[in-house]
Amino acid sequence: MPGRRPTPTALKLVTGNPGKRTLNKNEPKPRAKAPTCPAHFDAKGKAVWKKLCTLLKGMGVLTEADGFALERLVDCYRDIEECRELIEKDGRTYKTEDMNGNILVKNNPAVTQQRAADAMFKSYLVEFGLTPAARSKVNVEPPNGNKKKDTLGGYFD
Repeated sequence: MPGRRPTPTALKLVTGNPGKRTLNKNEPKPRAKAPTCPAHFDAKGKAVWKKLCTLLKGMGVLTEADGFALERLVDCYRDIEECRELIEKDGRTYKTEDMNGNILVKNNPAVTQQRAADAMFKSYLVEFGLTPAARSKVNVEPPNGNKKKDTLGGYFD
């Protein structure tokens, strides 16, 4: 299905539902619980997972349904780290010789791989509200018991 991704109902409520489309009153609300860390992660991957879970839980956006997306976020981060290590070791370019004996300077493939991983990493950061611009669009409800009375709620139904 081409086009924009759907806007979360909570965000539509905060912005006054500018498109005036009907709101999904049955939108799933997964439990606020950290997903289990994948067993295949190495020690560095597990450390990144733990750090992200702590951060996202503190922001109030982590749910049990976020495991696969969080796994991809960690994978992208690890790919960036691996490419960075290769670039530090081998440099951003390398020299090679063509069939005529001319010296050619070519880009290290790790540079291109790092750019691709970085682009994907950024898209996952946005999904979790981990960039300044993305955070400005995230609406997190306070935990039960700390809810303030919504004085404008009736205007956005």
